[in-house]
Amino acid sequence: MENLAGHVVGVADAKYKAERPGGFPDADPYQALAYATALGLGEAHLVYAAGNEEPARHVVRNAGVRIVCHALDLAAEPDALLAQVERVAGEVAASL
Repeated sequence: MENLAGHVVGVADAKYKAERPGGFPDADPYQALAYATALGLGEAHLVYAAGNEEPARHVVRNAGVRIVCHALDLAAEPDALLAQVERVAGEVAASL
């Protein structure tokens, strides 16, 4: 996400993969951390298809980066799914 001046102000990574029995994959937060670090951001967002695991928020010690996980119900009606996407976009924008 860029502002009008062309500066990156937010990052979100959408994942379309199956959730493991133990929860979301461990590599994903590390990838989000890399994005946030490379872009000089204090927060990164991961977006998954809803499963059994509740979305989580993590703060990476000694990095000061917060990783926010979101889960979208892909079985929802189009209007409801769009509302979920708008909620996630609002959270990304609120992290500015």
